[in-house]
Amino acid sequence: MIITQENIRDLLKAITDDFEKNKEELCGYDRAIGDGDHGDSMARGTRDGYRAVMELPFDSSVFECIKVYSRTMLATIGGAIGPIFSTVIMELGRAARATNQIGATEYVTGLKNAAKKVMDLGGAQVGDKTLVDALVPAADTAAKNSDKSLEEIALLAETAAGEGVTATISMQAKMGRSHFLREKSIGHQDAGATSLYYMLRTISEFVNR
Repeated sequence: MIITQENIRDLLKAITDDFEKNKEELCGYDRAIGDGDHGDSMARGTRDGYRAVMELPFDSSVFECIKVYSRTMLATIGGAIGPIFSTVIMELGRAARATNQIGATEYVTGLKNAAKKVMDLGGAQVGDKTLVDALVPAADTAAKNSDKSLEEIALLAETAAGEGVTATISMQAKMGRSHFLREKSIGHQDAGATSLYYMLRTISEFVNR
């Protein structure tokens, strides 16, 4: 199932509901090596984003809905994660601008551009214990399987992102507040990478319904 003007609100609601459901778990990951509010921030940002989308005219495009969702998140979520996560979502929307849908081609393009923009924005690389450790494997896997259906690509990207999250446990943080912990950051799962994985998991579940 591709993502269209008719079901984009349903997808954004699913993403929003998933962050609300998992906010305490995400706060727990963040509390171990950060300030402990990541889950609350993501739940609040996506909730406000969804409310803003629901105020748009019903015939708003996929791009317009995602743009409003992304920009509202950016205005709501504090810290470094707001601009980064907003960028990921916005690039998925930009990929749909010409076609007004997210199919296999748009999803691959959106993930690829999101990975590049996020690394350019924050300077993080794979291995730094950030959202990039889930995003880049997902984007690379999607690109390598671009000849497959959206359903298959979304599932493969979800799996790659999950493996990236697991890999962050053994990493020493090199970015953000947690990098001050040095070796004490080892042994903890990165909250930002986990959030990215949760979003890709929700997208995969949505298109594979």
